[in-house]
Amino acid sequence: MKLKHDFVTNSSSSSFVISKHWLSQVQIDQIKNYNIIASHLPGYTWFDPIWEIEETDGEISGRTTMDNFDMKKYLDEQVEIHDSHVFWGGGYY
Repeated sequence: MKLKHDFVTNSSSSSFVISKHWLSQVQIDQIKNYNIIASHLPGYTWFDPIWEIEETDGEISGRTTMDNFDMKKYLDEQVEIHDSHVFWGGGYY
């Protein structure tokens, strides 16, 4: 598996993992329902809701094969989770 340790803006795929230790239940719900919430926010252009969000006992993660939604911006501005708590991958296989 190839991993990158920073956000890749020209990647066609992307992924992230966040320990639930850093998140409240409200933030977890905001991540799981990003497509509904972001569709009503200014500054978010049209997008296909194609991020697959998964939750385990210890973490929440997301992945996409076509990164056309600015999840980094959404997590920072709307969910208010500091980027140092997010592990970004450049893609997945």
